Amino acid sequence: MKGIIIYSSKTDNTKRMAKKIYEALKDKYQMEIEDIKDSPDAKDYDFVLLGGWIDRGTLEAKSLKYLENIKNKKLGLFATLGAMPDSEHGRKVIKNLEGLLIGKESLGQYICPGLVDPKMIEKLKGIKGVIVPKKIKEKMITTSLKSREATEEELLKAANYFAENIKHLSN
Repeated sequence: MKGIIIYSSKTDNTKRMAKKIYEALKDKYQMEIEDIKDSPDAKDYDFVLLGGWIDRGTLEAKSLKYLENIKNKKLGLFATLGAMPDSEHGRKVIKNLEGLLIGKESLGQYICPGLVDPKMIEKLKGIKGVIVPKKIKEKMITTSLKSREATEEELLKAANYFAENIKHLSN
């Protein structure tokens, strides 16, 4: 089987995740890995793993737009976010990603923590109360300051998750 991993990464969190997944799959499948900026065409592949960073509870805009063009493919989604996957926000993100897979031949979804861009934290600090209520803004800043990169173990779990799901679909 032939597969492609396509990712969008702002601070290299998702790029690290994409590379770890690629390493786990490259010896079993004919694999390619591409930055979404290069606009790879998914039509020549048996399966697609699309990754991006989380913005407002779902994949960021470039990944969502790319997702619209993926038709009739086995599809998995992966992402990094500035909160822990088992947090309230992480659980909402998981539901949102699951929703994006409805009607598709799903390989599942997987999220890992990611370090929030320091520029984004500064931008959050500058937001005035009219746009975002003070309590929500403070929670966003606190969560962002606590954000961290995914560990190697977390990335490996993501890679193994997709390896297992692809294996089951190829049998």
